[in-house]
Amino acid sequence: MDASNKTIRFIDSEYRELFQIPDGGSIRITYPPGDGREPITRACKFHDEYHFQTLGSGGDIYHICQFAEIMERLGAKYEPEVQLQNAEIVPFSPGEEKFCTFNREEGNTCIGFISGDFMQNGDRFHSGWHNNKTRSEADWSGVTPEFQTDLHSAVYALRQSVLKDHGAMVAFCQSYPEAKLPGSGDLEHYGFKLEAGSRLFFIRCTANETSYDSRFIIYAYNKAALELEKARPAEEKPSVMKQIREAQKAPKPSHKAKSPGKDKGAAEL
Repeated sequence: MDASNKTIRFIDSEYRELFQIPDGGSIRITYPPGDGREPITRACKFHDEYHFQTLGSGGDIYHICQFAEIMERLGAKYEPEVQLQNAEIVPFSPGEEKFCTFNREEGNTCIGFISGDFMQNGDRFHSGWHNNKTRSEADWSGVTPEFQTDLHSAVYALRQSVLKDHGAMVAFCQSYPEAKLPGSGDLEHYGFKLEAGSRLFFIRCTANETSYDSRFIIYAYNKAALELEKARPAEEKPSVMKQIREAQKAPKPSHKAKSPGKDKGAAEL
């Protein structure tokens, strides 16, 4: 497997995903009061989809569920070392919903997106990364480790509030009626954004209160590239519909109808 495709999942003992870090990323372990041990930071190396190795003292290889059980037995807390500080999740500004669509035309600067849901019971977190260039799930090719760290940090921040579980997402969305997107039909769609350093994340939530199969999509952008896209004059942006309209207006070659019996070639056959 290519190194850029390696992400390490951390779960609880019930296999509920808590967060992910890129290969080589670090976690911080905080022990409970009275344990006597200071918090420690451990870099982690991807081994396979269900195993990782802690680097440093011991260098043990853990199954992700085994690690969760050990931490729970100790009463220890584990979380990504790199986290967003004072993360502010706010509703879309008018017009920004255009940055949340699968069918962007050429010139879009979206790096990729995470799509997922909370599964049948509403207490899980099932997600997959899609490279915006290939549209294929779990394709991290061309994505830098720095971006992966920023992305996972943003997702972890979202997991503490709007994307904690199905109920939390519905409640969060309903607390921001101004975030409801127009033209939602029978389903209620809400839009939020999260700024993180040089990145900007747009979050589209389908918050169906009566169904645990509610969905979310997180679109990732570099702020600098996004600002250039916003500033580009509308007439410079490629438009498929414009191309279609121009093709329809183009003069068509004339085809003069021939009267029966006047086609010399046909008469000679």
